[in-house]
Amino acid sequence: MGKAYTFFGILLAVMGFFSVLVYDSIRNADAEQPIPPDALQGKQIFQRRACIECHTVFGNGGYVGGDLTKSYVRTGAPALTEYLVQAPVLTGAKKKRHEQLNEQDAAAVVAYLRYLSTLNTLDWPLNTNKGAR
Repeated sequence: MGKAYTFFGILLAVMGFFSVLVYDSIRNADAEQPIPPDALQGKQIFQRRACIECHTVFGNGGYVGGDLTKSYVRTGAPALTEYLVQAPVLTGAKKKRHEQLNEQDAAAVVAYLRYLSTLNTLDWPLNTNKGAR
């Protein structure tokens, strides 16, 4: 009988802890800001152009083009816009150019990248080059 009480006591404690976590998650979900309309448009362009095939966002996607999660912070809006509008020849490719966007689409994609850079990733992905010489 003592083992049954211990089991059910632990079960109730775990269920209570889980309930607190679910409640906290629901409460914090309301605090998050929705994606702005210009960033949403940029996300749709990002998806329609299949940028994820070459680029990585939050660790998902291709690895040929690099991670774009914090690219807005590293590069800035003017350089990103210029890169997307005046697409350069890709390194390692045989005269293949990065897909070119018009000014409006480029601005929307940059807005999406700006939005991504504001999300808390808890410093992930790790920069393994920190401190390297």
